Amino acid sequence: MKFREHRLRIARYCAKNLWLLLFPLFRGITVLKFDLSGIYRWVKGAWLDIVVILVILIYGYIQWRFSEIILTDKELRRKKGIIFRTETLMPIDSISSAAVETLFFLIPFKAVNIRLDTGAGFYKSADMKLLLTKKEAEEIMKRIPDVKKENIIKDLPKSGAVSIILFSFFFSSGFSGAVYIAAFFLKGGDIARDIVSLAFERVTRQAEMIYTSLLSGIPKAAAMTALLFVAAWLVSFVKNLLMYACFSISADRDFINVAFGILKRCRHRIRILHINYIDLRQNLIMKIGGAVAVNISCPGYGYDSHFPVLLPMSREKKAELFGTDGKNEMKYRPAWTSFFSYTGAPLCGMILTALLYHFSDYILWDDRGLWKFLAIAAYIPLGWFIVVKTAALFISGITIYSDRIVLCSVSGTIFHTVIAERRNAAIVQIKQNIIQQIFRKCSVVIWFTGETPARYKVKGLWLKDGIKISEMLKCNNM
Repeated sequence: MKFREHRLRIARYCAKNLWLLLFPLFRGITVLKFDLSGIYRWVKGAWLDIVVILVILIYGYIQWRFSEIILTDKELRRKKGIIFRTETLMPIDSISSAAVETLFFLIPFKAVNIRLDTGAGFYKSADMKLLLTKKEAEEIMKRIPDVKKENIIKDLPKSGAVSIILFSFFFSSGFSGAVYIAAFFLKGGDIARDIVSLAFERVTRQAEMIYTSLLSGIPKAAAMTALLFVAAWLVSFVKNLLMYACFSISADRDFINVAFGILKRCRHRIRILHINYIDLRQNLIMKIGGAVAVNISCPGYGYDSHFPVLLPMSREKKAELFGTDGKNEMKYRPAWTSFFSYTGAPLCGMILTALLYHFSDYILWDDRGLWKFLAIAAYIPLGWFIVVKTAALFISGITIYSDRIVLCSVSGTIFHTVIAERRNAAIVQIKQNIIQQIFRKCSVVIWFTGETPARYKVKGLWLKDGIKISEMLKCNNM
């Protein structure tokens, strides 16, 4: 079966040559004057501008015309290029994940994006990304093995509205919300900038009202910053809600189907054999409540626009389905005397903050109200970090079974329970600082295979346990 990409791809090929429009722009700047003679000279030479635009359009069309896709039951070939021809061959059996993305603005054109990934390729980039009609995309998906209804796993947790809301709540951030706003402002053009400017003006006005009525005791700059940060977090929260709404999953022992999204509906098909590891993520509140978000590492799943989430929110006891007993009983655990290894940084931060506040009268300017606010603003996250790192001391650890490895660690404020085949532990490092050398302790760092760096660190282990872990995994990789 032979076909080409959707005709909308011509616009993408044309976009690569928009720099040619600089020539009409420079010509217009040199000849255009706001008088009749200047306008006449510009119109007289307008044929040059038309020629440039035609060259761009013709080149885009030729690029599209010379691109060809050949589909068989065993492989997918893509040929492109005019002078220098390139041909990409992708065996169907090598595809780790396939995704069909339906964007709302492409629906009138009956166009969809299809992303195909294998274990090879560049960092977080699709090995093959095509813009096709829905019919052609379905033809490709028919060649890729699917979940068999007769072998479907029936006890998979369901992701309802509450699950999506909780996931969006826990994994949204003010920083990512600010990034979305900035991207919308920079890339959306004049209309987008007007929308963002109007929204920002309204948020600022509302923040001013809240400050006047409720927060007048707090320095104005700090209060306004905090309120705008909350607004940015709300943007991230809404974005995640729209991204993961209508989440559904089905699986058998070989494949997983995942679908989610409203404005951009994504349908993923994942080959279980190509999953590098499973990552059960929790923050401290989720840990106390016995909830987990199940993520996976698989080529092509979880690129920049979304998390590699398999279950947005589930009960911790369901972790039994993913190769752990749900109790996280670790064979090799940090010693309780490693308390400072886990909590040292936030404790030092608390002490430094207390010292800065105590001597604030002698630093820069005398504004006790502002310094008090800054001190409280620092104490809250530092105190939270101390609680999280203390919990991590008693939860972290490593267990190695005959066929897999289970690792519990903390990164920032997120707890990770990683379940992987032993063969996917690519690198094992034993690290010691001066103090650890004295007390015969170490940190074990394990790197897992994957398209993105996957590094998990367990601190405060006894050195003899670290050597055992290294020897066990080294024998496995020989």
